Amino acid sequence: MRLTRPELITIAHVCDDWAPNYFHNPIHGGRDAAVRYIADHHLGRLTTKYGRPKIWDAVAAHLDANPDTLTAPRVTFAERINREAARIARADAYLRAALHHYKAGEPYEALALIDRAELAAPTHKDFTQYRRTVQKKTPPFSGVDLTDTNLRRRATLTLASPHPGPPVTYHGSQTQEWVYPGRAVIEGSWPAAIPEHCTATANESTEWIAGRTVLVCTGCGLDCT
Repeated sequence: MRLTRPELITIAHVCDDWAPNYFHNPIHGGRDAAVRYIADHHLGRLTTKYGRPKIWDAVAAHLDANPDTLTAPRVTFAERINREAARIARADAYLRAALHHYKAGEPYEALALIDRAELAAPTHKDFTQYRRTVQKKTPPFSGVDLTDTNLRRRATLTLASPHPGPPVTYHGSQTQEWVYPGRAVIEGSWPAAIPEHCTATANESTEWIAGRTVLVCTGCGLDCT
């Protein structure tokens, strides 16, 4: 079982907040000490879910990929409080925007914003419960008839105003599958507004078009070729 994107971000946040302090400890400091203390004392929920060795490895991998985190100045209690408050403020802003779209009957936009809220502060709320509430208003997935469609490509789709959408960052509102940077999207009347909203399942989500030269997701138009 792989760690989810929000779980990896949780590890990154904890490392940012605590790794310098453990690394610079004059008695029991260093990189290995930081890995041990972070995994054992700050990531108990993940350790219970995945097991101690996997979380140790995940913390070590993050610190190895971000060595400046270890050598940064020690983080004070006040700094940690301010960082957490800033993360929560960003998440709450996304949730307020999600509520706006939910009330407007725009479930895909609401789900995308809930995803962004969770990535801003993964441990702040029960985001799964928010998604379940929104999904009650989400229409079932249905494919799109691409026959005789005049297709155009674009790399960026717009999230409902006033929230402009960035280039595609992942595919699927639940699975959040990785997408190669710059991946194009085929413009059309798709069930999902942008790939990040897509709810198409693996068994029904792709179709060859343009003389079988382009493979697209029929839930959102993502070029899967």
